[in-house]
Amino acid sequence: MPELIALTCASGKQCSQIIPRLYPQSSLYKLRLVVKSPSSLARLQEKYPDAEVIRANLNDPHDCEKIVDGASVVYYVSPGFEPHEARYGINVVAAAVEESKKPGSKFSHFIFSSVLHTHLRKMLNHDRKREIEEYLCESPLAWTVLQPSHFMDNTIARILQLKYSPEPDPVFMATQNPEIAFSFSCVYDFAEASVKVIEERSKHFYATYQIVSTWPTKYVDYIQTIGTVIGKNIKIKQAPYEQVIEIYAKNIFGDSNVELGLKEGPARMLLYYNGRGLPGNPRVTEWLLNRPPTSPVDLAKILLAASAK
Repeated sequence: MPELIALTCASGKQCSQIIPRLYPQSSLYKLRLVVKSPSSLARLQEKYPDAEVIRANLNDPHDCEKIVDGASVVYYVSPGFEPHEARYGINVVAAAVEESKKPGSKFSHFIFSSVLHTHLRKMLNHDRKREIEEYLCESPLAWTVLQPSHFMDNTIARILQLKYSPEPDPVFMATQNPEIAFSFSCVYDFAEASVKVIEERSKHFYATYQIVSTWPTKYVDYIQTIGTVIGKNIKIKQAPYEQVIEIYAKNIFGDSNVELGLKEGPARMLLYYNGRGLPGNPRVTEWLLNRPPTSPVDLAKILLAASAK
């Protein structure tokens, strides 16, 4: 009988590349895809008719019980920048603990998609995940924590659009200080690593993995590297801080006029990004995948090839 794998935030960018790797393995896995909105529910039901797709309120312990009911594995993606993010994660971990105590329980593994360097408490989205990590690590569950960095996928499509600019030296408006270095993650690598952890299970119990794809790279170098792929000498300007916060709020919450408590998360993250960056080490990813991680040039070529089909 197939094992039940529950995945939260199933309509997001991470699960959008994890689910297609698991869904065809119907003899091994039955998927429970957890979403928030009716539109996500309808879209995933149509796309994955053999999966169980449910809506859940992570603030409701009863809904959290439904998420984990009968599951062997929970792959928990946390809704980013939610003020109650820590509580949501703790609710799901607590529900998984109770599920594991049931007679005949099949529960075996809780995988948390966290963030690189949760100890950087100046960023609320990191600090909230730190609380979830602590609660999970102190629980009786077998767990694995995956820590991605800033996904290069978030901006690369905008950069690639400059290929069609009539200007030989088009301008890219960077949302953060282009002189600050980051270790970028790639969703393609992150999804492959996630599925490997799900499939290999006990090999990864009680491990915390940095899943980054590059050594620290200045944002300006990342952007100009993509420019070489599309044959453009990209000029870079930094957008005003206040303007970027409005953009972030609209992209994350659907409205730039949200309350201060919601805006504080992306505002503090951007302030940190502008001054400190987020360095990591890609060797863990290389070891897990048994191949070099995907570089920005690799990803650009993959996306351009896909768009040409």
